[in-house]
Amino acid sequence: MTKTCPNCHQPNLPAAAFCHNCAAPLAAAPTVGAPPNQQQWQPQGGPVVGQPTPPPSAGASQRAMIALGLAIAALFCCGPLTGIPAAIVGWMELDSIKKGQSSDSGKWMAMVGLWGGIAFTILHIVIYVVYVIFVMLAASNPYY
Repeated sequence: MTKTCPNCHQPNLPAAAFCHNCAAPLAAAPTVGAPPNQQQWQPQGGPVVGQPTPPPSAGASQRAMIALGLAIAALFCCGPLTGIPAAIVGWMELDSIKKGQSSDSGKWMAMVGLWGGIAFTILHIVIYVVYVIFVMLAASNPYY
């Protein structure tokens, strides 16, 4: 029979003392000296070493907003100069969200930064190549 986490309701192995998902204690240990109806497990010290810090409860992170802004700039004016950094920053932020180091609220911004940066960079490169081809064709036209 599995143990269900009281914090995130994630099923865990029967022998687990802490939740695999959120690291909350699964078996409540009584606090010494507390009345029986108010016994709770109280952690001592700071966070457990090796456990990721919980994501902030605030909105999107700064990296997610930067990735989105760079992707928008890549669409309108700068092409690869901001598209490539948008893709890199978006990828870093998605990795940070996946590891639980950043809030999920900026996930869509990071995804737009990643995929928008890639798409707008490719789009601008194609436009540059077509422009160069047209310039070469115009220059080779003997009727000008």
